Amino acid sequence: MRFLLLATVLFCVFSTPLQAASTEQQALDFGTLVILANTNTSSVIVKDDGSINTQGSVYVLKNGRPAELLLTDFPARTQLTMNLVAPVDLTHDIDGNSSAGFSVRLNGFPKYVITNEFGEAKVFIGGILTTDRSANPYADGQYSSTTYLEISVDY
Repeated sequence: MRFLLLATVLFCVFSTPLQAASTEQQALDFGTLVILANTNTSSVIVKDDGSINTQGSVYVLKNGRPAELLLTDFPARTQLTMNLVAPVDLTHDIDGNSSAGFSVRLNGFPKYVITNEFGEAKVFIGGILTTDRSANPYADGQYSSTTYLEISVDY
């Protein structure tokens, strides 16, 4: 199984209108995992610094990575505040499958960053993928998601 979380940024800018942008440099990737038994809740934690921890009956075959976003075209040396505005919705690439479910939470992203002299900032975002403890097995395939962050400019 391969788990990728595509992080999309929704800009909500207060005060002056900006033409700010975000570029996803790397999606949040939980890696390639093996779940031996789904009788207990298990989880994979990818931290914003790239470290990976597991709990329960999940094993990492190939390490994942935190998401990396490049925020551009903001005012120089300005604090940007970030808030999660929608829960993460995880989907599987095979329609109608009866695979057991997962939940995903973002973690490790900063509440704020300060742009550099060019009005840019890099943001690293980690996540926690948790199994749902089900009698159903997990189907092989790609799992992906899109979520939204709200970014505001504080003057």
